[in-house]
Amino acid sequence: MRGYKALREGLINRYGYQYLLNKKYRLNGNLKWRENGFHFCTRPEDTLRYVDSWNDNIVVTEVEASGDLVLYEDEYYGYYDMYASSEMKILRVLSREELFEIIYNSNNDDRVRRLVSSIELTSNEINLIKEKYPRVIPTIEYYQNEEMILKLKKQN
Repeated sequence: MRGYKALREGLINRYGYQYLLNKKYRLNGNLKWRENGFHFCTRPEDTLRYVDSWNDNIVVTEVEASGDLVLYEDEYYGYYDMYASSEMKILRVLSREELFEIIYNSNNDDRVRRLVSSIELTSNEINLIKEKYPRVIPTIEYYQNEEMILKLKKQN
């Protein structure tokens, strides 16, 4: 199964473990969501929930998961199709442009809102979103202003 995983620059996860491209990793122990396994999402913007994207240089990777899979869905916050797997390979790092294009071309306001609320966007990216997604403008105005960005950077 293909999906996405966000990591800190250098392919380092939030626990300090560094991955290598195209190396297959296998789980030791029992697979359990949030406890043991290689976690990934089917939509790249959902991965930003699991990294400190306001303070760290992050990358979003495309992964191939195999072996046993456990599905997790957080209906309260509207996050779906999140998985843990017993085997994973990091296939490649998406460029920022690729990440933006995938979400921008999704034709889904909620997906775009997740992006807007998760990382600092360039003025060009903001303008493109405003043109195509006018219903997302309030989210842009809330998260993509200097005061909020400073606040988000301080709290993490």
